[in-house]
Amino acid sequence: MPKRSKEDTEITIQTIMDAVVDQLLRLGYDKMSYTTLSQQTGVSRTGISHHFPKKTDFTAALDGRIFKMFVVHLDFDNGLDAFSASWIKALDNSEFLAILRLLFHHTVTSVKTHEFAANGIDRLYKMGEAEFGPASEKEIEWLLGRTLVHMSK
Repeated sequence: MPKRSKEDTEITIQTIMDAVVDQLLRLGYDKMSYTTLSQQTGVSRTGISHHFPKKTDFTAALDGRIFKMFVVHLDFDNGLDAFSASWIKALDNSEFLAILRLLFHHTVTSVKTHEFAANGIDRLYKMGEAEFGPASEKEIEWLLGRTLVHMSK
């Protein structure tokens, strides 16, 4: 069997990652599987697991991409009140909620918080502090709590 080119490999990985993002947001982490990804991409389960041996490897690879998709919903430019208002408004957005579900899932389903979740939460607090100062910590905690209440409805 001829060796695949580096370009072909990169295209395959990108195809898988695009499907992962779609399925994480549409189906959720628990329902996404090597089988569902194979069905969507046409890449064999073995081919997918060659690039991503563990399911958590997907979120590690997508860490920055998912975070960018998250913060695009938030107003960091007009003060802490606008930030909070944008968060509350974003609770009606399915993509925003799906990303938070993913973050919460990785926070509570393992003994040690998965690096993806820890990095995301840490980044959020650092961005808040950089933009709004130390007062943002309590506001972000309140918003995360409000989100959990909203999601439990």
